[in-house]
Amino acid sequence: MDIYSTYYMLAAVKELPPEHTFFKSRYFPTNTAMDVFGTSKVLGDYAEGSQRRAPFVLPRVGSVSVAREGFSTYELEPGNISISRPLTADHLKNRGFGESLMSDKTPADRERMLLIGDLAELSSRISRTEEWLAVQTILHNGCTMRHQTEVKDIYQDIPVKFYDGEDNPALFTPAAKWEHGTAEKAGNWYWDVCAMIKMLTSRGLPARELLVSSDVGEFLMEDPWILKMLDNRRTELGRIAPTELTDYVTELGVFNFRGRSLSILISDGTFTDESGKDTPYIPDGTAIVTAPDCGKGLYGAVTQLENDGDFHTYAGTRVPLHVFTIKPPVKETQLSAKPLLVPKRKSPWTVAKNVFA
Repeated sequence: MDIYSTYYMLAAVKELPPEHTFFKSRYFPTNTAMDVFGTSKVLGDYAEGSQRRAPFVLPRVGSVSVAREGFSTYELEPGNISISRPLTADHLKNRGFGESLMSDKTPADRERMLLIGDLAELSSRISRTEEWLAVQTILHNGCTMRHQTEVKDIYQDIPVKFYDGEDNPALFTPAAKWEHGTAEKAGNWYWDVCAMIKMLTSRGLPARELLVSSDVGEFLMEDPWILKMLDNRRTELGRIAPTELTDYVTELGVFNFRGRSLSILISDGTFTDESGKDTPYIPDGTAIVTAPDCGKGLYGAVTQLENDGDFHTYAGTRVPLHVFTIKPPVKETQLSAKPLLVPKRKSPWTVAKNVFA
């Protein structure tokens, strides 16, 4: 069996343990049957929120016709992610990581192991980019995907935004920097969160979670008014029960904001950017009000030139490719993806940035 055939590697990728993501999986899940396209471009549908009520009608009139709520469809070009890892004869001759000193593995055995390990590692890196893409899409109501060109350190930025005009309607600007309240009085942050909730519910959109950066989470845990309210035995205003959802997201608990209970999620997750800098997914001073399943993850098809000299197109969330050269003698395992994360409704999140500025 040719382990480097695209169909073999596609099957291998599907059998890999799924890389756990939080932001992508929670807010932009992918329905493989509907959201993975066989074309290079994808179709994004999203609708306006609506709170229209039904009119009263005299019986002799019969009924009043109401228009169907419309939706917008956009043909969009996903970003292109493509990374690879080389394999040389030295990799096959030398002992692998964790391999016994007296190992009887042959170069062919090592080649299969390295292939699976490389596919898993490349897929994990793509998953981290998808996590970044999910957060960026929420923070900016769109995103700018920076693509490497043929020239090193020269990039092409491909932007996409999910609103019209210059001003982002999902952005909330606090009137003043967030400060703690007292045991008797809520701080200004509480009323800002209430206003952020109202921005969604007034359009018929759900508000179920308050997702915050690490420093905002510490600020909330130290707020005297929250601690006093949670200690109130006569009124159930919330509960603090920290639960680890992933290695980088913790659910602090549930708190009531003027009758609406929101789960408070704190993220301290980071990734290593192109310059080697450790960067948080959610920047300091950020608070987001939204709800799970507010968007969807779309994938465009990948077209690639294979060793038979022909172009082939594949629909999938991960598409592998094997290439090789005789001089120098190197094999290369490549993995590509064309993701685009889109909202299901217009601006299904509200974002406050630099709340301590």
